[in-house]
Amino acid sequence: MNLFFRLLSVFLRANFARPRVSLFDTTRLRSRVMLTDQDMFAHMTNSRYFSFSDLAVINYIVRTGTWPKLRKRGWFPVVCAESVTFSRMLSWRDRFEIETRLIGWTDTYMCLQHDFIRDGKPTAMVRIIARFASRKRDRVTMDDVVAYLGVERTSPALPAEFENMVADVESARQRHNGDSAAA
Repeated sequence: MNLFFRLLSVFLRANFARPRVSLFDTTRLRSRVMLTDQDMFAHMTNSRYFSFSDLAVINYIVRTGTWPKLRKRGWFPVVCAESVTFSRMLSWRDRFEIETRLIGWTDTYMCLQHDFIRDGKPTAMVRIIARFASRKRDRVTMDDVVAYLGVERTSPALPAEFENMVADVESARQRHNGDSAAA
């Protein structure tokens, strides 16, 4: 996390935000492009979108009230894949908002989408595929997480883009496990 002070600010603001929101609600995080967020072309550097997405995930987890529950179990999210699509440039001093929402989940992965909005218009979209890990190194499935959090709904159908990302993650995982088994 290369935005430590922003992380601290997001965590504190989200922790005291009321009311809590549902896992299926959209959370919002407001920010501004700082001079240090720019690249040599005078727009926000590509890697910052992923850093801001990390902040938006923290905001989402804390605002939904799942943070203390996950900590109690020793579970934490691990990003397995990310993709970004740009439609407009963000530049120094631009104010923007990140809208985060849960798209759905599979047996293993949860799918989140972050929409970057400036002046009411989308500027970028970050898609994230994540799984949960355990500090005890136990296997954590999405069924475990959903049951523990008391979610009584099934996952909405995943859009094709997310289905493809999940398939890519699984393919890479199988290739990696196959390579390590042969070594």
